[in-house]
Amino acid sequence: MKTIKVTEKELATLKSAVWAQLQNINRDIRIAQEKGKDASFLLELKREFEEVFEALKYAN
Repeated sequence: MKTIKVTEKELATLKSAVWAQLQNINRDIRIAQEKGKDASFLLELKREFEEVFEALKYAN
């Protein structure tokens, strides 16, 4: 794992991008479930993005 330094603005941009992706994944999960499709891949992807978002919440 590599540590990088980012500005507050860059950190805010990263958080926003991850949050936007989470919203897209949630929408895709809902659509897949409504169509009766397997959403397991999307659910796993959602968990990974949630972990990233949580880690970014504690970044300086």
